[in-house]
Amino acid sequence: MEAFHDEIREIEERSGRTTLRPVDIAFFAAIDGPPQPTDRLRASFARHAQTVASR
Repeated sequence: MEAFHDEIREIEERSGRTTLRPVDIAFFAAIDGPPQPTDRLRASFARHAQTVASR
C-alpha cells in the first residue's frame, strides 16, 4: 500500500497539489491495517449466511 501512496504523491506533484483531509488519511490507514472483526460482526455474517440465499 505504501507504493500506492507514493504513486499518488508523484501524480499530485506532476498535476498540481492535492491536500488530504484527516478523514482521507483515516481511510487509507483502515485499508492498510483493517481492524480485526468483532464478535458482533462475526455473528452478523453467520446470521446472513443462514437467512440469505446466495445466487
